[in-house]
Amino acid sequence: MQVRTFIARTVSAALGEVRRELGPEAVILGTRETREGVEVTAAVERPAPAGTPTPDREDAGLTADAEFLIRAIAFHGAPTALNERICRVAAQVDDPDLTVSLTAGMDDCFGFRPAEPGAEPALALVGPPGAGKTVVAAKFALEAALRKQPLKIATTDIERPGGDNRLKALGAIVENPPVRLSPERRLDWRGPRLIDTEGVNPFDAYDMARLTETVRINEAEPILVLPAGGDPYESEDMAAAFRGIGARRMIVTRLDTARRLGGLLAAAGSGLAFCLAGASPVIADGLHTLTPAALARIILSDPDQATDLNNDRKRA
Repeated sequence: MQVRTFIARTVSAALGEVRRELGPEAVILGTRETREGVEVTAAVERPAPAGTPTPDREDAGLTADAEFLIRAIAFHGAPTALNERICRVAAQVDDPDLTVSLTAGMDDCFGFRPAEPGAEPALALVGPPGAGKTVVAAKFALEAALRKQPLKIATTDIERPGGDNRLKALGAIVENPPVRLSPERRLDWRGPRLIDTEGVNPFDAYDMARLTETVRINEAEPILVLPAGGDPYESEDMAAAFRGIGARRMIVTRLDTARRLGGLLAAAGSGLAFCLAGASPVIADGLHTLTPAALARIILSDPDQATDLNNDRKRA
């Protein structure tokens, strides 16, 4: 498979270059505006070596599998350069199973570092409002309780309406009742601890300064909680902002309600490793380890077949 990028002043001009250089069989991976104009990335099956008989026109384009792979990746709407990189790696794998090829692309382009509830000294769940941090904290608490591992839960998300109810819900899961924690206060607990922080605007200096202080005082590793379905470029910017306060991993949520994962891929492509995934708001459904193979299955699955898609995601 040959993947190339073309830049022209207009979309029409760029597409014209694609057709002239790669032929009518080329598949468009993505387009984006740049300072120079419009950038179009396209792919076509690799040309045959010199001396090889010219194939019939109907055989000159992408193979059915290669086209399916490219279209599946492009559907999710990740940034064009990232799509191109994934396709290049996947195309180098000589295997009839597309999942195997795409797994190699996922493994090469992204990091994967799972977390084990109750086994890490101090974690702080960070992210924008409504990302699902409290649900993730409850799932952590339940998993730790099932493993009989001590885990102290604290929350700084106490000013938003319903804070008391969230504390009570968490308290019903763990033996050690969760505690309220002001952003500038240190949690007095020596064992494994998890801090459910208040949602912040990652582009607000005051919000991020308060969050940074919470993380610093408690000597915790910040883990970004990011919902699926977000705009890729916004998600990329958001990931960069949280990387600025020390986040190196992310837990993804709402995999059951999003058809396109370009935002998550963009965030991971900016340097955040996939950690865990949530595919349901139900606490008992827990969190799932997200592996390269599981992510590849999700990308290749039919987004219109909700049952199959959800089942595959629960295997993540």
